[in-house]
Amino acid sequence: MVGRILALTMVAVLVLPAAVHAQSAITGKWQGKTRNGFQLELDLVATGKALTGTLAREGQSLTITEGKASKTTFTFKVTMNDRTEGFSGEIDGDQMKLWMDRQGPSSAAVLKRAATQ
Repeated sequence: MVGRILALTMVAVLVLPAAVHAQSAITGKWQGKTRNGFQLELDLVATGKALTGTLAREGQSLTITEGKASKTTFTFKVTMNDRTEGFSGEIDGDQMKLWMDRQGPSSAAVLKRAATQ
């Protein structure tokens, strides 16, 4: 019995940091500008493969829906001006590229992880 508890504890110690790291790559606050100069802020929470949070564009906060996260990529939708827009992104360290699906990766905005206080 003690051996079984020890084995389960060791598995948890090895697996938990990997799960936390996978979530923390996307989770957080991100700031940047579009190619047209619009200020963007993302506040993201990745839990497993689910992604929730908000996208703020020029101060207008929009709720993220249908969010999906992988290790370093993600997708979500927001409704702005009565129109649903899809977004995709890629994380590279403390920087991300974010683009509207209808515009494609060539028009990606670059956002940086906001400093935590």
